[in-house]
Amino acid sequence: MDHWVFHTILLCIPLCLGLVQNQGNQMFEPRNLRIYSNNSVQRLLLEWDVSDYSEAYNSKIDIDFNIQIRLREENGIIILNVNYTTVLSQARQHHQWSFISEVPLQCTTHEARIRSKVVSSKIWSNWTDWVAADGPDALDSETIHIFPQNKVFERGSNITFCCIAKKNKIVNSISFHKENMTTKQQRVLFTRKPTSSFPLCFQLACGFSDVRDNDATYLYLTNQPDKPQNLNCETEDMIHIRCTWNPVFVSTDCFFRDACPMEFILSDVSSTKIYCSTKFQNSCSFKMGDQFLYNVRLTARNCLGQKHEQLSFNVMHTVRPVIFNKPAVDYQNATFIQLSWDINPINASLSLLCQINAANGDGNKQYNITVQSNSDFPPRFQLGGLKPATKYALKVRCAADVGPSWKWSSWTESIISETPETAPSGLLDVWRYINPDLEQHNVTVFWKESSEFRANGKIQKYHLSLENLEEPSMQHHNYSSSASQKSSMISLGNHSYKILVWAQNGVSASSPSVIIIPATNKNGKVHLSKETTDNNTEHGIYISWKPQSKFSQYVVDWCNHPTGNACDFQWKKYEQNKSSDLITSDAFRHGVRYTFNVYGIQDDKSYLLEKKVKYLKEEEPLQYILCNIVNTTANSLKVTWEPQDQKFNSCFIRGYVLYMKMDNQNCMVQGSEQFRNANNLTICSYKIEKPNQTEFTVRHLKPRTKYLFAVQAYAVKPHYTDNGTFKTVFTPDDGKWLFHLLYLLVIIPLMLMCMCSRKSNRVRNCLYPTIPQPKVTPIFKMSSGMTEVNDIIPDQLVMLEKPQEFSRKQSTLGMLLENLSYSQTTYYPEMQTEERTNQKFNSGLTSYKPLQAFGFTTSPNPCTPEAHLHSKDHLNYLYQMEVPPSMIQGTNSTCPVPWLDYRPQCSTISRRNTDY
Repeated sequence: MDHWVFHTILLCIPLCLGLVQNQGNQMFEPRNLRIYSNNSVQRLLLEWDVSDYSEAYNSKIDIDFNIQIRLREENGIIILNVNYTTVLSQARQHHQWSFISEVPLQCTTHEARIRSKVVSSKIWSNWTDWVAADGPDALDSETIHIFPQNKVFERGSNITFCCIAKKNKIVNSISFHKENMTTKQQRVLFTRKPTSSFPLCFQLACGFSDVRDNDATYLYLTNQPDKPQNLNCETEDMIHIRCTWNPVFVSTDCFFRDACPMEFILSDVSSTKIYCSTKFQNSCSFKMGDQFLYNVRLTARNCLGQKHEQLSFNVMHTVRPVIFNKPAVDYQNATFIQLSWDINPINASLSLLCQINAANGDGNKQYNITVQSNSDFPPRFQLGGLKPATKYALKVRCAADVGPSWKWSSWTESIISETPETAPSGLLDVWRYINPDLEQHNVTVFWKESSEFRANGKIQKYHLSLENLEEPSMQHHNYSSSASQKSSMISLGNHSYKILVWAQNGVSASSPSVIIIPATNKNGKVHLSKETTDNNTEHGIYISWKPQSKFSQYVVDWCNHPTGNACDFQWKKYEQNKSSDLITSDAFRHGVRYTFNVYGIQDDKSYLLEKKVKYLKEEEPLQYILCNIVNTTANSLKVTWEPQDQKFNSCFIRGYVLYMKMDNQNCMVQGSEQFRNANNLTICSYKIEKPNQTEFTVRHLKPRTKYLFAVQAYAVKPHYTDNGTFKTVFTPDDGKWLFHLLYLLVIIPLMLMCMCSRKSNRVRNCLYPTIPQPKVTPIFKMSSGMTEVNDIIPDQLVMLEKPQEFSRKQSTLGMLLENLSYSQTTYYPEMQTEERTNQKFNSGLTSYKPLQAFGFTTSPNPCTPEAHLHSKDHLNYLYQMEVPPSMIQGTNSTCPVPWLDYRPQCSTISRRNTDY
């Protein structure tokens, strides 16, 4: 059995494959393709049939159709290639498809062809033949054509147009707005995209070979409708519903109103029911039915497209009452008004909340009232707590107190009502100014309305009454001032007075305000304090004072214009617990000095406590002040100036800055601060922080140098400027060259002479040492050939006479003794002068040279104290006799040199007693 089933399946497979192949290639091919054109809307309609196959129809096979559209005269350009999918069934053997062409159908012949395949297959049927759209061929016409004619295009889209000449004629030119083109063809087809600079309406013109055929048309640009915004539906009477929306783009051109109108359609979402429609409007109304819930759609549509907006609402929540006419005043007095108004009837019992707005010069006040729509008509309301003699602007609006949102009606037109006058209430704010320069009291009394004062009508006049406190029996003096006056000057005696001030309107007078003027000024001299601008604002000056518990009130007065003719006297009162305030005024200016007087009030008497001088903002002095240069020396000078505090009203002088500079070179002076100016030169400055100081000594200057000085007063931070006037000064010569010359010519020589006089012996012994005279004892025996020495001390020098036959060379060596200085152990002062006088040395016989000349190691300088320390190890001097050494007797054997006659180093006595 299974074997039989297997063979059956094998036999069915080729049959099924053939069926599928037959369905894809033959049985479902499109046939009888037809094309119809609608030139008014530029629409092509394609119709075709499908080959009959009953089994396929019964199975409802999905099939794809591939459609192509081309332009015959434009080299067969395919302008469309789309797929159209449908279900093939017994009931759908005939198929249709439509297409709107961007290329005018009159400009060129449109052709179409089609093929098909089963959706599940990849094999397409064969294409049908190209079929042309029906209609006349414009090339064979005896008239000219311009397409499209008066057509509307969407902004930003392409515009395809054509110019067609008569048969056997040509098109010479085309003008598209401001673009001009030339051609030599019978049919010309162009596509252009208008830019944003194109107007809503522009011209398309065609020029032909026969100029009589030249013609033009207008093309129009617009947009598709915008989606409607803020769709809202309301009812005023629960009978009619009115829906509104924000307007979308609507052209007012007459052509658009006819050819491409903007239409709005309000319909039901769930059905085809249309509630209302309108053109070029942003609202429409319809009568409500039995339902309360609505789900509506608003469609905005024109010739290019359409957009939708939806809204769901409950009519009970959309009630907006309407008040017609303005409210009416039924009754009023000084503080009370009764008001009524009319509301459009509502076909339902609703609770309405109404709001009354009462506005006067001081602001707005609102009142609320709740009424029922079907019973409390017309509604009435009583407004209390009003001000007498005051005009009120009254208006009303109402809303249904139903649902989550309020639909307020529009405000009614305002009605003006004025309450009657009553007597003034409260006290006037009164203060005074006492002229301190006159012996007799001249008092100016000022008054103004305080925060508690109410005129309750129009003030007609002010009254003043004077009472002498020291003589109460005297008659009181009464004064009156007009309503426009706010002050009155009164001359008083040397007594204290009580002054009463009150206001009067058309009904009555206010209670009097009291102020007491003392007989004399008992305040004494009050210190005038200069204060900083700390805590000030742009238009406010901060004032503080020391509070005292005995005063019940404080008063601060000042002038808004202290430097002008009109003082504009002002004052302000404070409670007992106040001790500071920021006084603001638009009249305050920078660089203006204001004086604030602080008074304490006790039993209507005033006591001056403090006087404060303040600035809103201090302005630094920019000009240099006049200065003088005195006591100029080579290295210093003094700069003086006048005190400046009273000459500057724009600030408080807190010190001075002395500027010093040099011509076109940097200033570097010890003890000064340096900075660079705009020319990048270093300027020296000295900051003087004592405002009363009027002089300054500048030191460490250079002689014979040009300096420039300027003095600037400052308040907070000095501001240097090169434009000021600097005073020039030259420092004199210091005379040091004369001292140097005197030092060279006089002082140094004198010093040298003094030094030489004090140490002349040592210098002479050092430079020219004394040569000791040789001492010959009486026991010497002279002979022609030799000299015998008997009893001679070893340290004594014996001079032998030189024989005449000695050579010149030998006599030169003998001159060694002439310049030698000896220190003898035995010294005979009584014989020294005689011996020096009687003895004559022959320079040709003796000579003196240091031992270095003979190859000996020399001792230290004999002029120094160390010389004797070395006498033991060195020979200091040489005495050479031109006689044989054997002739010398008494030679010390410890000195082995045979030709030396004097050896101080060989004698202990000599080393111990020698004086250098």
